[in-house]
Amino acid sequence: MRLAGPIAATVTAVSAMSLTGTAAAAAAPEYYLALGDSLSVGVQPGPGRTDQGYTDRLHADLKARHPRLKLVKLGCPGETTTTMLDGGICRYAAGSQLNAAESFLKKHSGRVRYVTLNIGANDTNACLPGGGVDAGCALKGVGSLVANLPRITARVRLAGGGTPVYAAMNYYNPGLASWVSGGGGKAAALASIPVIDVFNTYEHAVYRAGGFRVADVNGAFSGHDLTTKVAAPPYGTVPLAVARICAWTYQCGDGDGHATPAGYQKIAGAFLKVLPAGGR
Repeated sequence: MRLAGPIAATVTAVSAMSLTGTAAAAAAPEYYLALGDSLSVGVQPGPGRTDQGYTDRLHADLKARHPRLKLVKLGCPGETTTTMLDGGICRYAAGSQLNAAESFLKKHSGRVRYVTLNIGANDTNACLPGGGVDAGCALKGVGSLVANLPRITARVRLAGGGTPVYAAMNYYNPGLASWVSGGGGKAAALASIPVIDVFNTYEHAVYRAGGFRVADVNGAFSGHDLTTKVAAPPYGTVPLAVARICAWTYQCGDGDGHATPAGYQKIAGAFLKVLPAGGR
């Protein structure tokens, strides 16, 4: 049956609008939202924030799968779980990083494909003076972590809903760098391993309970391999775990625990292993 006159014109217009809407939806950007502390914004000693961090490298890999994927970094150097909730270090229009994340997730509902998170290290970093452990400080820091991390993961998931893939990470162990410091350095390095293990085990449990996949960054850094010995100039022959901390962070040379470019690449690789190729 042939349609004529106003009816035909109306059908043509509706069809055109439908095709335009489909094209617009196909062209709309998708997002990778990166949350966390200084590692999430690629901090390195000297330049500070960079575009060479793990989130940038991970975004490049993910964009190969999803060409319309845009990276949004809300991370804050020095952020703790408390300041992520309440603000106080970096400035956000919404008042805190978590508030800003919730606002972004709700505004772009259905178009956020990935969310990554790393947070908690700064809750206890100040508790390791000179390679030792300040027990009182550590207890306070762990208390903050226990109180805050489940709230953070729950609020992120609630705001983002079921569309994004959520992933978080455990931490590598900068304390292993004490191995090359001489004196009681080896003992301090060994003592740091159970401390980071307890920290990572707790975070892993919270992330998994909150629906986050967990990237094993400490595993990627061979954080428990004290048996394999490798050459690590200028430090001589050391365990693989120590060599990788010296090569992939600045801790051995500069006393700065941030990752080197190679270290950030390893972190990105650990995340990539737990992110499905096609999203959900």
